[in-house]
Amino acid sequence: MAVLVFGGMGHVGSWIAHDLAAEAEEVVIFDLGARGLAGRGLDYLEPHQDRLTFEDVDVLDTHTLFERMRAYEGRIDAVVFGVAVIAGPTFRLRPFRNVQVNTIGMLNVLEVCRILGVPKFVNLSSGAIYGTAPGGQTEETPAIASDLYGATKVANETLAAQYGATYDIDVRQARLYFVYGPGKLPSTMHVLYQAMFGPLQGMRNVAAPAGGDQALDWTHVRDTAQGVMRLLRAPAEVARGQAFNISSGVLVPHREIVAAVTDIVGSDSGMTLGDGNFFERGAPLDVTKARTSLGFSPRFSDIRDGLNDYHGWLKSVAKAG
Repeated sequence: MAVLVFGGMGHVGSWIAHDLAAEAEEVVIFDLGARGLAGRGLDYLEPHQDRLTFEDVDVLDTHTLFERMRAYEGRIDAVVFGVAVIAGPTFRLRPFRNVQVNTIGMLNVLEVCRILGVPKFVNLSSGAIYGTAPGGQTEETPAIASDLYGATKVANETLAAQYGATYDIDVRQARLYFVYGPGKLPSTMHVLYQAMFGPLQGMRNVAAPAGGDQALDWTHVRDTAQGVMRLLRAPAEVARGQAFNISSGVLVPHREIVAAVTDIVGSDSGMTLGDGNFFERGAPLDVTKARTSLGFSPRFSDIRDGLNDYHGWLKSVAKAG
């Protein structure tokens, strides 16, 4: 039996694939350009590659998607859907394409799950469904999207829930939030991420136009993957049809992150954050439900521990300054 991880070459998806393979699960990674690990920098997957299969599939290519999923018919324990164009200032530059990838892509996968009788579907959603609601959002906080990315996540949760109810699929929703850590180079991310985490890679003199007055609950990627794994493994009576906030649950000012990174690298890298908010989001998410129902306990709730771990990974792959 196998777990299909859509977006399994991405930041969160690759760590979910890692954790599954480390538990001796057969993992099939569906991702655009997924042809193996060579040149991808995902060193943590290499010890488990004998349990990984790669399917180079675009979720908008419905014919290829169906054909490649059908190859595993009768062997699929669950699908984890994590394909997404992430939130950020560039999302609005290609709105139709980005909305298609996020929402129509998930709908395509859900439809194949319905046809093939896949029993369980875990949707990687986002705290963006709460829009700008003040921090402390619980799973009962109304979903009110405040941007196009958030709108795709609200739509996805609604569609996934209705597919589950209509076609007897065990649908579970993980509401993830701001993720950092091993598997993602700061240089490949948006300018705020670069200004906060970039010195761990040796970057210097990055100026983010805003974000200096903001505090968010940044979550280490290993904690994010742990939360998704616990949701995936939870008994149906606990998790079926349910949504769970998966984040650190700890509010950290952005300028505090800059200061902590400066301490870790031992020098000022010339990073600056402009005033105001970079993301219009409330934080932190309330993770009480995940703690009590899933046993979720973030290992890196202290941001400094997470930053040290991130720096260690960057040094191990020779990407640190």
